[in-house]
Amino acid sequence: MKSNTNNIIPTLNDLLQLEYLVASTGFSLLPKQLVHSVLAGKHASKLRGRGLDFEEARKYVAGDDIRNIDWRVTARTRTTYTKVFTEEKEKPVLIITDLTPSMFFGSKVYTKSYIASQLAAISAFKVLKNSDRVGGIIFNHKQTVTHAPKRNRKNILQYFNTMVSFNKELLNENNNIEDKPEVFEKVLNKTISIATHDFLVIIISDFINTSAKTKKQIIHISQHNDVILCPISDPMESDLGSDKLVLSDGNLQFLWKENNQKQTANFKRQQNEYNQNFQKEISRYGIPFMQLNTVEPINLQLKNLFKNKLQKNR
Repeated sequence: MKSNTNNIIPTLNDLLQLEYLVASTGFSLLPKQLVHSVLAGKHASKLRGRGLDFEEARKYVAGDDIRNIDWRVTARTRTTYTKVFTEEKEKPVLIITDLTPSMFFGSKVYTKSYIASQLAAISAFKVLKNSDRVGGIIFNHKQTVTHAPKRNRKNILQYFNTMVSFNKELLNENNNIEDKPEVFEKVLNKTISIATHDFLVIIISDFINTSAKTKKQIIHISQHNDVILCPISDPMESDLGSDKLVLSDGNLQFLWKENNQKQTANFKRQQNEYNQNFQKEISRYGIPFMQLNTVEPINLQLKNLFKNKLQKNR
């Protein structure tokens, strides 16, 4: 990991400066422009978008959709009336940000927690620009802080301050702390209680500490909401490289040598199988993935990601 702390933990100013990316990348989290949306792709999306609210009943005129005829009013008045709907003005968004110890890792340029915080900030600015309510849940191995979805900058500022605080804790924590799936499970239970229906739920994590229950919870959330999973990975998590490394779980140490081809092949295979199986299982339910890494700047990753999405949909 580089010694430049600017790539390890973000400051509040770092997050606030990301607002410009909302305009420069032109991406969409909500379905105003499906071809630019992360949810566009080969998998059918269950994106509900902005629904329709009943506004009034008025007299039927030629050309109105007969499916919208209000039969109750028509029967009562003996004059044909049709229902008028207006577009729903908001879609609340809940951003789940994983800042557990496993996220405090980066072998080249950035830490996973740094990229996660950047993506959460950009998403929040994008939602606010669309005049929707945005909130989030930030969690580590010790605590969980919830910011209810609101439509104001003050709420975003408080949300960012929490992220900065959690990142600072990562810098001061003992790196031998073990992450447990139960932490993620509790957060998803909290998410289920908040995002009851018609939310957009963005989950940012490395998804290392997932369990069978975690997957079921994500699928459950997607049944009544739209969900985007944003896995963040580091190259060393699938390829330990050519150098000699001392690996440790906090108690035992192991000397890794690249010239042991069998161990290297097994390590890569196991990691690839885990990632592929997780994505394959979740994708069956129409839940899209937005894959990010710790090597490229966030603006370049988003630009390439949505550029590829656009090209696939042409």
